[in-house]
Amino acid sequence: MRKNLLFLPVSLPYFIFLLALPFLLLAALSLLEIAPGPLLHKTLGLSVLETIALYLALLAMGAVNVPLYEFKSRRDSDQKTVTYAGEKYLLPVWHGHNTLVALNLGGCVVALCISVYFASALTALWPAVLLSIVIVALGVFLASRPSRSAGYYVPTYVLPALSLAVALVALYGSNAGLYNCARLAFCAGACGALLGTSLLNLPRLQRLGTTFFSLGGYGVFDGIFLTGIVATIVACALATR
Repeated sequence: MRKNLLFLPVSLPYFIFLLALPFLLLAALSLLEIAPGPLLHKTLGLSVLETIALYLALLAMGAVNVPLYEFKSRRDSDQKTVTYAGEKYLLPVWHGHNTLVALNLGGCVVALCISVYFASALTALWPAVLLSIVIVALGVFLASRPSRSAGYYVPTYVLPALSLAVALVALYGSNAGLYNCARLAFCAGACGALLGTSLLNLPRLQRLGTTFFSLGGYGVFDGIFLTGIVATIVACALATR
């Protein structure tokens, strides 16, 4: 079993950038003489301090993975050869081994708690919320790519773009305020990503043969994070209209 379950879900420079991002955005709003408090309260139902606290909790807990269970991977790589200078050489055979499935506290637990809180403010839009989650989950599942080091992952830009587009269409079709897109996009993005990349792909993990797979961790966490950031910025822009 993998002993080290504390590691950054993104690269260190990217992590530092994400850590500083909310403070850079607040500084930019101050220069533009825009009060962030009313915008965040209207779009997220949170104060500035509450938003930053949730943001930092999501980021910090993304480094913590809780082991759930372990199983034996059955996949062995085929014996392959490579030709060099007219000679053929056998490549090493990759043999099956144990796969550890873990739960990422930030990308799964904290993200789901935030989603439930946001969804509770959209009780009149439950059909739109559920439909958005299903659409994003299917889209993410189709876009997910296998990796022996990360399990199944989604290109970073896919989840924010898909979640925001689905949220805006759902809100427009429901004649609801478009400033709610941050709440709906985060719900759809977080829940859809966990369903599409993690739960729906669990049966295929044995064939993939990865040594470690984190629910809501590497390969998903950055997409969930960017979904919240991009959707909040768009929602705040719509709220000023």
